[in-house]
Amino acid sequence: MDKVDVVIIGSGIAGISSAYYLQKNFPDLTYKVIEARSDLGGTWDQMVFPGVRSDTDMYTYGFTFNPWEGSIIGQGKDIKNYLNDSAQKFNMREHILFDTKVTSMSWNDNQWTTKTTRNDFISQYIICCTGSRDYKYPNFPKFKDENKYQGEIVHTQDWGNAEIKDKNVAIIGSGCTAVTMTPAVVKEAKKVTLIQRSPAWIVNVDGDEKSTRTYKTYETLIDYFHSRIFKKSYKKKVLAKYPYYNDTNVPSYDFWDQRPACSLNNDYFDSVKSEKVSLELSEVENWEANGIKLKNGNIVNCDLTIMATGLNAQLLGGIDVFVNKKKVNLNDTSWYRGMMFSGIPNLFAHTGYINFSWTARCEIVSERICRTVKYMQKKQFATCTPKYVGKTSKPAIEANYVLRSMDKFPNRSYKFYNSNYLLEYLIFKWTRINDGAVDFV
Repeated sequence: MDKVDVVIIGSGIAGISSAYYLQKNFPDLTYKVIEARSDLGGTWDQMVFPGVRSDTDMYTYGFTFNPWEGSIIGQGKDIKNYLNDSAQKFNMREHILFDTKVTSMSWNDNQWTTKTTRNDFISQYIICCTGSRDYKYPNFPKFKDENKYQGEIVHTQDWGNAEIKDKNVAIIGSGCTAVTMTPAVVKEAKKVTLIQRSPAWIVNVDGDEKSTRTYKTYETLIDYFHSRIFKKSYKKKVLAKYPYYNDTNVPSYDFWDQRPACSLNNDYFDSVKSEKVSLELSEVENWEANGIKLKNGNIVNCDLTIMATGLNAQLLGGIDVFVNKKKVNLNDTSWYRGMMFSGIPNLFAHTGYINFSWTARCEIVSERICRTVKYMQKKQFATCTPKYVGKTSKPAIEANYVLRSMDKFPNRSYKFYNSNYLLEYLIFKWTRINDGAVDFV
């Protein structure tokens, strides 16, 4: 059994951020990054479907310690290369144990035991960087008579070797994934039908735009708060800006209730104008031998059906957590600042914003973790454990992947500002570590 000071689980954006700040603040600290995949990158190592790219600007999605230098919207392979470059630049790869899955985390005798499919590790701290979604089992809706369908069904998160060239393709979904992949699919497919249960908000991004992290932070947050304060007028403003919208495809929810999807250089808006593309605003009734029957009565003939239906929410990578031999149910805990859980000592985890880049929160959480460890070292504390406070609350965003998984979430509680990056940045940086919501022993 190997012993290190910190175990980091996952080598995506959160894992790289955590490793960077640990190295920066604690040069003598030992850590190991445990990665289930054969390479780093997390989401950007897994997602290989046509057209995969970022759904937010790269000025805020890139690291402050290694600023992004490419296009404002990053292509999947370029983001993966960028993450590899960041890990190489700061000598992180030597700390990563690839092809190793964590099976459980157990807290006993003031230390963590992390069991994996290879080595087991003892550490004082664990930082869980597994994201907030279940990438192994994506959301895969089941419809009647699937056994009748003679075509191929593939989910965007498990693309494999699916071929789209000269095929009649149906894309089920209306979120960011469907919007980003549609222009790429249209180029090769014979015909494309977009099947959307409900329309989504889509905005255009100019690929030649040059900006800075500071300005994009200001612009994005101002946009968000305007949409919250002036809901009706802001909705009318967006509808007036894009001819794509008409009486039949106006989203039923307000702008920013869910993250808007991005069309790069009008590629999505242009693609749906093509004679090869048709849009069906209806739910699926059942499968047919040669396609899909919709609840509006229409039948979509297709050889390939792409499920762009997103993921399910999942915290801590679905890993079993034990505290003093008792299994923890996260739904029975409180969420401390969106980075720790009540009753679980010395365990940190990353989650993102509803209206801003994932990376931005990863960095301020990483810095807060380092502040916490420094405080504990200075005061000679061995453990930090958030207290249970608050009751079950409504989600801050009405995204389907959140609503489907509320029973897996903790009770959102102590000062969790996951819709206000600027406020949280100041709070994380300047508020006391011993703020009364955490027990230090």
